[in-house]
Amino acid sequence: MVIRVLSVLSLVFSFAWGESYDCLRFVNESIKKDPIVAEKRFSSTMKKEQLATLKSEVILPTFSFSMMVGPAPGLKEHVDSWGDTVEAWDFRKMGPYWGTQIKATQPLNLGQYNVGKKAIQADIRQHELGLLQGEHKKEVELQSYYYNYLLALEMNRLAKDVEKQINNAYEKLEEALDNDEPNVSQMDLLKLKSNMYVVQEAVSDAGRGLKQVLLAIHFSLQLEEGNLFSTVDTVLTVRSEPLLSLEELKAIAIKSHPELKQLKAGLEARSYQMDLAEAKLAPEFFIMAEFEYVKSWAGNRQVIQKNAFAQDAVNTLSGTFGIGLRYRLNFWKGWQNYRKARIEHNALRMKENYAAQGLLLKIEEQYDKVISIKEKVESMKTSLRATEAILKGTAIQYDLDPSNAEKLLSAYTDNVNLLKKYYFAICSYNVEFAELIFRTGLSLEEFHSTYVSK
Repeated sequence: MVIRVLSVLSLVFSFAWGESYDCLRFVNESIKKDPIVAEKRFSSTMKKEQLATLKSEVILPTFSFSMMVGPAPGLKEHVDSWGDTVEAWDFRKMGPYWGTQIKATQPLNLGQYNVGKKAIQADIRQHELGLLQGEHKKEVELQSYYYNYLLALEMNRLAKDVEKQINNAYEKLEEALDNDEPNVSQMDLLKLKSNMYVVQEAVSDAGRGLKQVLLAIHFSLQLEEGNLFSTVDTVLTVRSEPLLSLEELKAIAIKSHPELKQLKAGLEARSYQMDLAEAKLAPEFFIMAEFEYVKSWAGNRQVIQKNAFAQDAVNTLSGTFGIGLRYRLNFWKGWQNYRKARIEHNALRMKENYAAQGLLLKIEEQYDKVISIKEKVESMKTSLRATEAILKGTAIQYDLDPSNAEKLLSAYTDNVNLLKKYYFAICSYNVEFAELIFRTGLSLEEFHSTYVSK
């Protein structure tokens, strides 16, 4: 009974508060549900349809069948002006008519088909790797949503805490004025009150920032209006993933970066396209067949013709079969297509010479940025301890002498400003770390499964 009650309560609370996400789960779920990502994935279907179209044209790309039925005139014999007996149409006596015609063409350019198929397959791989690179970039954006959400929560808590502390100080100052304490004046109260707008503005900004990032999160997860979003992390802290060495990060990029794989697939596709353009400069061979059968039962009207293959002016049975050759006389158009494919291929080969080096330089640049922000966070953490000690001492002095409200406000301001910068630095580190993972060519899921200990 107790277990049943607990299970019901857990369902109620999960409905009320929504599901909780850590960073990895949030990214994976958003990639699955984000409509923009789904739209881009669907675009690869059009590329695959090109391959299906090519395969459907391998056997009998030209095959037509036509049939016709209707009335036909009969035939009669008469003597012409030369004294010869000939057959002529007799429209006074009509009869049934049926005819069919079949035409088929089968190309023999199997080599062109194989090259074209490989070119389309390489182009599909290139397109899919480009989509994968785009999804990895999207993951950086999603991680920024997650950590900016935590940052917005921290700023919201911080602003409300400052508002509470300043209100307490304000109440103590008013109480001291009511008790006519000699060290407190109306001017102290006015100075404190004049700075209240800063606190209220901070509370308003924090609330607005939280709403903005929640809108982006709801869109990415496609959450319904009543569903709430919550995180496993309750505070904003530095990411727990290990920061690999620069050499390790570079080795990962050389091995698995989608841009390098995309470039390789692009070179392969351009190479096949160049071969296909060259092959089209040569003549094309094909087999062509045609069959025609026409039958009218009108006959010559002297006797109904029962022989289905009897030949006369209406009845026909014919067929052709042979090997054909087609050559495009506009040679220069084909030559220009070949030159264009060759230039595109050479341009990609030039890019291949510096692509890997450029990626490694980007990784090194981002690595230095991450290291710099991490050192900044550590430095701020030390300074934060000092400002907290100053604030504590100033608060004790204020309890003893309420006339020091200005000093207390100054200490609060210094501490809050540094705390704000500290949280912004942590958020910046977490997002830049996501960018570093992206530049190695790994997804967050791949990075966790390989380099984060379970």
